[in-house]
Amino acid sequence: MNRARLLELGFDLGRAFGGRSQGAWSATAPNGTPVVLKWSEDTAMAGQYAALLPALDELRARGVPVPDYLQVTPFDGGTLSAQRFLPGQSQDNPSPAVIEAVIECIAAQDGIAGPPPPDGQPTWGAFVVRTLTVGRDGMHEPLRSWNQGTEAVLDRIKAVGAEADPDWCPDGGLVHLDLHTDNILIDGDTLTGIIDWEEACAGDHRYDLVQFAFDLDGHDQPVWDIVDAAGIEPRVLRAYIAFLVLKCTSSAIVHHPEDVTRQFARAGRVFDRYGI
Repeated sequence: MNRARLLELGFDLGRAFGGRSQGAWSATAPNGTPVVLKWSEDTAMAGQYAALLPALDELRARGVPVPDYLQVTPFDGGTLSAQRFLPGQSQDNPSPAVIEAVIECIAAQDGIAGPPPPDGQPTWGAFVVRTLTVGRDGMHEPLRSWNQGTEAVLDRIKAVGAEADPDWCPDGGLVHLDLHTDNILIDGDTLTGIIDWEEACAGDHRYDLVQFAFDLDGHDQPVWDIVDAAGIEPRVLRAYIAFLVLKCTSSAIVHHPEDVTRQFARAGRVFDRYGI
């Protein structure tokens, strides 16, 4: 991050944030407000923000603690955003009260329009099916090349995609698309923020519930029971689970090889639960 250029814009840069979500820095805005700065090399992110911010405004009006974006501007050949700092810390295994609050926030995403699905896909369902069958950002290759076990998991994922129809997956809501515990801020038993909405898109908001349950799998939380009660069609639920196994296992192989064994075991448990 170019500190001198930021000072020209009035931002005093602080420290970089860690965790699974990289590329964020604390800073102070020209009016003294604590903010989080994020920079993307993608100039098209300006269009993403233009479609996203009204959705976040509506979520905030519904009581969901999402960031308020103070500025989005071209910067160093990319796009810079400044969002108001939200208090709290992430926890790997939140309390039941926080889990209940997150589930209520996911329900509030129903009926909110968002940016188009990624990869130029016409619908949310088309994006899900294409990712399962063809892949996204090279997701298939790590599973194909890691070992015979992950290659077999990939075969099962592709089989789910081959049987799926994009029209099965409903639209009509906002999907965070990366709702894991690092993106949930907590103070005691209070949910103080849901962050990192940059990949959000129009689609089936219940996907986020499945992702949240998947992230908490192995922590003795009854979130899968809540998923089961959410009314997601079994064939749609299987597609979302296959999508998550693909995404998380591929990411572990590429970025965290020490975590592949845990991801592989989790995939087996969830596949068995839902007959994949």
